[in-house]
Amino acid sequence: MSIELIGLIVIIPILVILISIFAYNFYLEFNKRSKIINQLSKDNHEILEEKKRQSIFSKEERNWLGKKLAYAGFISPFSETIFLIVSGFFGFLAATFINFAITNPLVFLISWIIFSFFPLLVLKKIIDNRQEEFNFGLKVIIDKVTSMMKSGVGFEQALRKSVVTSKSKFTKDTFNIYLIEKDIIGEDRAFEKMFKLVESKELRIFYLTISIGRQSGGKFSNTLEKLRKTLHDQGEIKQEITASTKEIKVGSYMIVGLVIFIYEMMDNSMEGVLDEHFFGTSEGQIQMFFICVWVAFGLFVNNLLTKVKG
Repeated sequence: MSIELIGLIVIIPILVILISIFAYNFYLEFNKRSKIINQLSKDNHEILEEKKRQSIFSKEERNWLGKKLAYAGFISPFSETIFLIVSGFFGFLAATFINFAITNPLVFLISWIIFSFFPLLVLKKIIDNRQEEFNFGLKVIIDKVTSMMKSGVGFEQALRKSVVTSKSKFTKDTFNIYLIEKDIIGEDRAFEKMFKLVESKELRIFYLTISIGRQSGGKFSNTLEKLRKTLHDQGEIKQEITASTKEIKVGSYMIVGLVIFIYEMMDNSMEGVLDEHFFGTSEGQIQMFFICVWVAFGLFVNNLLTKVKG
């Protein structure tokens, strides 16, 4: 029996066991995360239902890409066209570089399509960063407003003071829209303009809390206190989930590293036959390209499954 065959008989079962352990741990963490998120959804059920009944969005909306660009801070009417041009050019440029190594029309086309989506990932990252910055600033504002209202300060005055002392310029600029324009265009339309600048569920719930409080005609500091507690609880649970999902992500990269290590061992034992095939022949290069695409796709899907939505 050859050394290569013995190596495969030993390595493959180990790899299968490791993948099974990883899959089982992922199932446990994903199930735990689903239960927590369902509980949070139940806690906010009444507010979300009220949101459906009091939707204030106008019918004149930008398309999906236009909304995302606005959330990222690109509000120019030409931003969509510029973004599409940049995406296509980036994909073409990346595909051209890959074509120098693997000269194949199909590889070139697939590379162009795949890398054309990279600017979209960058856009999403910008949106997530702005959302995280705004939500953090919003929580601080709610804390200050609630404390001041309990001390007898009116809501409008408390909100103005809280916005002025905000350390986040983005949060401050967004709330200034409400403070400056609410008396001109109305509170609902002022919030509507804010919604178009940031994708924040917390901001929508904050709006509904104010709206419901005003309609009831009473002091809504107690409602703000409940909202503050809920947001803080969500933040703590999010940190716990983020810590647990990091282990899953590390496990994925370890498996990829293990596969690369096994490949190198097998290539050395076969005196470079694998490298000669995958990197020295046109057919092997195409096969290696699709293997890399498949691995990258798997890591991307794993990242989506373990991502915590803010």
